[in-house]
Amino acid sequence: MAHVLFSDSAKTDLLEAWLFIAEESIDAADGVIEAIHQEAQTLSLQPLMGRLRSELAEGVRSWPTSTRYILFYVPDEDGVMVLRVLHHARDIPNVSMN
Repeated sequence: MAHVLFSDSAKTDLLEAWLFIAEESIDAADGVIEAIHQEAQTLSLQPLMGRLRSELAEGVRSWPTSTRYILFYVPDEDGVMVLRVLHHARDIPNVSMN
């Protein structure tokens, strides 16, 4: 089975997203995080379906989730490594992918 690994930066992004959304609704925050995790798992089964984002770093791809967040990831031999999980309104070119 394909795997999904989240970098420390991606874990921090998820926590920050959850905290922001939870200010209004814990259920909504839980739903967004669950949707992101489910879509990352789907992405791990077809890791090349995201858009190549060479302008950000070599091998980085992006996938817009059904939420307002975009997954930035690199495929690996067993699935994907999610580098960042960023809100679609962020200034993406100025964000580190590390």
